[in-house]
Amino acid sequence: MSAVLEITDLAVHFPGRGGAPIRAVDGVSFHIAPGETLGLVGESGCGKSTVSNTVVGLLAPTRGSVRVLGTELAGANRRTLRAVRARVQMVFQDPVTSLNPRMTVGAAVGEPLLVRGVARGAALRDRVAALLEEVGLRPDHAGRYPHQFSGGQRQRIVIARALALRPALLVCDEPVSALDVSVRAQILNLLVELQARLGMSSLFVSHDLAVVRHVCDRVAVMYLGCLAELAPREALYAAPRHPYTRALLAAVPEPDPAVQRAKPRVPLSGEIPSPAAPPAGCRFHTRCPMAVDICRQKVPEWRKVGESMVACHLAE
Repeated sequence: MSAVLEITDLAVHFPGRGGAPIRAVDGVSFHIAPGETLGLVGESGCGKSTVSNTVVGLLAPTRGSVRVLGTELAGANRRTLRAVRARVQMVFQDPVTSLNPRMTVGAAVGEPLLVRGVARGAALRDRVAALLEEVGLRPDHAGRYPHQFSGGQRQRIVIARALALRPALLVCDEPVSALDVSVRAQILNLLVELQARLGMSSLFVSHDLAVVRHVCDRVAVMYLGCLAELAPREALYAAPRHPYTRALLAAVPEPDPAVQRAKPRVPLSGEIPSPAAPPAGCRFHTRCPMAVDICRQKVPEWRKVGESMVACHLAE
């Protein structure tokens, strides 16, 4: 079966001061197969949220291709975007700002069904009740307002709304980072269970590699607008190929103090360069502890090393 999402050479640039564009995303390619979850990770400002916003049509690509279920979004008209958005839904980071405080929960969850003409009246109320139960809430919650719920419950409401049209692709942009630690596991387990039951694909954006390991089949690591590495989950965590990936994994705290002390330390020096003026050669060379002359002079080829795709001269 063909990919649910296929991104090829995607670039998203924004106007910058002095004429130099802000290269938020600058040549990213990957695909997501039916039923698969791809994790997109990296530091703040690497461009991962820009990718997710482009996938759902909130941003237009500067160049490249974004195909959802075979439909090209780059340059698509409003009618095409409207049709595709019924098959692609998004769960945003902050559940508070994702919900209209003046709408009841029932109205918010049922709005996609009403707008698309799927259901109305008693049928709509029944469908909303079923969606709320699907995410672990009670049907009588439909009459309440968002401020009457906790952060975790509000995110469940947002997920219920996203599932209303039974999308083929769910885009989750840091869906648990605004929640308490005790609630995160509940929401993550809910997402995993719903995806398996409904057969959805998912693009899961996060800066937390521990969270990504729990929910994702493959992991793509971004740095300064480009992909550094892409690999199956276990291969990436067991044998990361890119120095940046190793640095991110080394920064993940371990609950066992003995394991934490035994972890290798991968120092990162300096600040992240500006996306308006990315360095020549490998973009990571200004902070890489392994950098040699070729890293400063030549852009690394995106190539297969073991089970990973990696952009590093020294991946072996």
